[in-house]
Amino acid sequence: MSSPPRPSPARAPASAYASIVGLVSSRAALWVGAAWGFAEASLFFIVPDAWLGFVALFAPRRMPVTLAAILAGAAAGAVCLYLATLVRPDELTSLILALPAVAPADLEQARAQLAADGASAILPALLEGRPVKLYVHGAALDGTGPVEVVLFTVLNRLARLLVFGGIMAALGWAARAVIARRPRVVAALYVVAWIAFYAAYLVSHRS
Repeated sequence: MSSPPRPSPARAPASAYASIVGLVSSRAALWVGAAWGFAEASLFFIVPDAWLGFVALFAPRRMPVTLAAILAGAAAGAVCLYLATLVRPDELTSLILALPAVAPADLEQARAQLAADGASAILPALLEGRPVKLYVHGAALDGTGPVEVVLFTVLNRLARLLVFGGIMAALGWAARAVIARRPRVVAALYVVAWIAFYAAYLVSHRS
């Protein structure tokens, strides 16, 4: 009995590319985005930009709907963190301060900005590199209304993700031929770039 033919080397990249595009274009990919947005808005510390950029790179047309899924998850995560803080404030403070690259001074600064500017203080956090979860938690501790907290959380995420997702989608369109020829290499380089980014971030924020 003859064995089935093996895919030729020329067809292997095309098959890998099609598999990755199929993955990031699936409904499951949207759930990944929503879950990642939820997790990062609460207690996870790796931003969902990593997933959005990967999707945009391999399937640029899926960037907007993936962005929407991440924003929905982020809004839900902010609501849950806010409510959990109301119920168990001390426990949530301990959990947040135990996250990588988060110090008590960061929470104090977030609360000072909230006291001065209200929930709109969440927007400048985009440029300061301070996790938005600090502001959501601080707002719940200090009695800032949940509706405006969630609104500014979504606006913060939208501003950042729209820029990054747009750049990656443009790159995905411009370099489509290269990506299709070397999909595994591109995917590996993308993952390594994010690992390097977080390694540098954690080192620079080490107390």
